[in-house]
Amino acid sequence: MDFIQPYTSLIESELKNLGLPEKPETLYQPQIYILSSSAKRIRPVLTLLGCGLCGSEIDKAVPAAIAVELVHNFTLIHDDIMDQAESRRGEPTVHVRWNRSTAILSGDGMFVQALLQLQNLSEDVDFKEINREFLIGVNRVCEGQALDMDFEKRLDVTTQEYLDMIGGKTAALISTSLRMGGMAAGASDEMIEYLGILGESLGIAFQIQDDLLDVIADPEKFGKRTGGDISEGKKTFLMVKTLESCTDSEREWLTGLLKRRPVSQSNVHKIIDLYKKYGATDSADALMNEYYSKAVKALDQFGDSDYKRDLQHLIHYLKKRDF
Repeated sequence: MDFIQPYTSLIESELKNLGLPEKPETLYQPQIYILSSSAKRIRPVLTLLGCGLCGSEIDKAVPAAIAVELVHNFTLIHDDIMDQAESRRGEPTVHVRWNRSTAILSGDGMFVQALLQLQNLSEDVDFKEINREFLIGVNRVCEGQALDMDFEKRLDVTTQEYLDMIGGKTAALISTSLRMGGMAAGASDEMIEYLGILGESLGIAFQIQDDLLDVIADPEKFGKRTGGDISEGKKTFLMVKTLESCTDSEREWLTGLLKRRPVSQSNVHKIIDLYKKYGATDSADALMNEYYSKAVKALDQFGDSDYKRDLQHLIHYLKKRDF
């Protein structure tokens, strides 16, 4: 993605110059550790693009972009604890590298650092409004995570409930990233609304695409074995859609496996066959494309600019990704 390199370079430079203290080490070293790991920085890039798209110099949105990236990494640290994940971006997770208590504290500290970044916005930016937008976005992420945790104990999750969940857990911060960029630019309420639709549509499309790639992607490219989500008993769009569509006996068999996870690899392939039988993979592909189309339609509301073209390239790249 060479077209976003100027934006990622700016973000990386700002992150390196955060000036996080060296001590106490148990607070700041984990923060430095996760921020220095390999990452695409999509959310802060979207904040910069949202600002440029609304006709302002992207420098005005840098504090908001850094706040977004810091809070995103805060959520990753805490998500990894809840999921008991051992690796993130090819490296040990913070709670594995240090310990659970250190990870919780350093994550909390990153949230504070994110709020402090918003203090650096220029005086002509409506701080109260952009701060409110930021906090609402983070709260929606927490709501989505709570729903996802609730779904682990349920076998009757509907597709609409699933879409509501990823609308918070995955899409909310992407939407917030773009909206904050527009706010930093002083954009109209109408333009900020279109930015929100663009971000939410991108986030939902991206997550459904991840669900689909779990069963159709090349494992070497995707970075995990085929059906990893199935093995862990996750309620993805494909799983929920199939549970809604299959026969009573198939549902009994499938829910029995989900109760006794991890699911064996032989049963994983049987479940994938069930997905295909009931068109869950086709439904996921169609819905993914529908949300990408919504994103494109929202972007069409903005005038021509380099930022619009870069966002068009980004949407095309995300839509065509195979990992």
